[in-house]
Amino acid sequence: MKLRAVVVILLFALSVNSGAASPATERSIRELLTLTGAGNIGVQVVQNMVQALKRVRPQVPESFWVEFMKDVNSDELVNGVIPIYQKHFTEEDLQAAIKFYRSPAGRRFIEKQPIVVQESMQAGQQWGQQIAKRAMDKAQKLESEAP
Repeated sequence: MKLRAVVVILLFALSVNSGAASPATERSIRELLTLTGAGNIGVQVVQNMVQALKRVRPQVPESFWVEFMKDVNSDELVNGVIPIYQKHFTEEDLQAAIKFYRSPAGRRFIEKQPIVVQESMQAGQQWGQQIAKRAMDKAQKLESEAP
């Protein structure tokens, strides 16, 4: 019995000292998401989606969209992504990311991210249009060469 207890204690000590990564805590995930403004970004995405829906459904009164947006809660998004972060990141990963986002470079990154995303989306649209044009030009050439 004593031998069994010693073995269990040794195995526990080895697992603690083996450098095994600890799972990410909900608290750290929430802190990181708050620092990066992830919930706010989610709300902005919904706002952009609503703008697109307004163009598709112009007959829907503005009051509907105002009320609709009142029900959009960034905490729902945050709660939904916590298990994803826990699945893919360790507590050590999160602490390193939190340290970065608290630094001047990290704060600058967060500050500039919205405009970088917007400009990147524009660049992506232009790139997609160029690819579509090349595809159409090649398809047209192929059709004109066909007997």
